[in-house]
Amino acid sequence: MRSVGVKPKIEQAAIELFAAHGVDGVSIGEIAAAAGVSQGALYRHYPSKEELAWSLFSEAYLRTGAELDALGHQDDNFAAHLGAMVAHFCALYDSDPALFRFMLIAQHGLLPRIDADQRTVIEAVADTVAAAIATGETPPVDRLEAAAAIIGIVLQTAVFHIYDRLPGPLSSRAPALARAALAAVAALGAAAA
Repeated sequence: MRSVGVKPKIEQAAIELFAAHGVDGVSIGEIAAAAGVSQGALYRHYPSKEELAWSLFSEAYLRTGAELDALGHQDDNFAAHLGAMVAHFCALYDSDPALFRFMLIAQHGLLPRIDADQRTVIEAVADTVAAAIATGETPPVDRLEAAAAIIGIVLQTAVFHIYDRLPGPLSSRAPALARAALAAVAALGAAAA
């Protein structure tokens, strides 16, 4: 009789190990041992370590993009949209730092595999900027450059937290990070004028 809940155990063990050591620094055997399952059980769910990493990354990244898209339709103005998005990023970090760290580490190798027609974090943030430009709430800027600045503010703060440079939950910093993101977009607009 097969164990119930094997796949979630494998996924959680993989996320924690990938976050701590990177995808290349972990073996299938280590993942199976951490999950308390056999390597055969792992292979029944995932054909390789790389496919396991891809599945975890793409699912989390696309889900986060969809969540940010949904947030963008709940508020009336750019500052509120941006504040909600930044708060969401911070809450994701606080609720599952291993997943957040894994996504940071793995993005360079796995993000290029996301299809161009799929909605991602980048498109969600960039479209929020584009909507603010269309309504005149922010000056014309390159929407992708603005998205990079916004996302960078949150991610670099998370990196400092990961390496114990910043104490406490990231969520407590969300309002200040949102203000910094708004200021960055405004500065980009001023530079473009």
